[in-house]
Amino acid sequence: MSAKFSLAGLVAGLALAGPASSQALVKQATGALPAETGFDALPVLETLADGDIAWLDLVLSPSAWPGLEAADGTFSTPDRCSFGMIETAGRIQVPTGSNHLLMSVRTGAPDLYAANGLSCEYDAADPGGRGQMRLTGCYYVRVVSIPTARELVLNPLPASACALHD
Repeated sequence: MSAKFSLAGLVAGLALAGPASSQALVKQATGALPAETGFDALPVLETLADGDIAWLDLVLSPSAWPGLEAADGTFSTPDRCSFGMIETAGRIQVPTGSNHLLMSVRTGAPDLYAANGLSCEYDAADPGGRGQMRLTGCYYVRVVSIPTARELVLNPLPASACALHD
């Protein structure tokens, strides 16, 4: 309960501060996965810290497609996807390219977090026609550390928290 209150307070505080000051607090996390070098996460993902607000725009090639949580709590990775938004993506395990950086993203309800989502897009470079996935949106970053890795847990925020309109 207190986590919801704190997150709501953070969003309210950003809204009161106005777009110019809230925009300065937003980290832009853009790029393509997998990264160009094997076994490395995108450098921009490595810079995300606990308490950051991040705008994601990640393009995921088929080798970096995420695990999607099913209603029963199990994860599976699709081998194909239909073009458009993936409405069933509640929690997404994103392969960052590094075993030392894990990433879990909750996109949130589409009616509340319209800018957040996972979609399938056409990829002209993919002759098999599987396309690519794109993960976008505004998120609050929590970091969970274990001795050999960090996990980025991204929770949904409305687009206004990233100084965007829904």
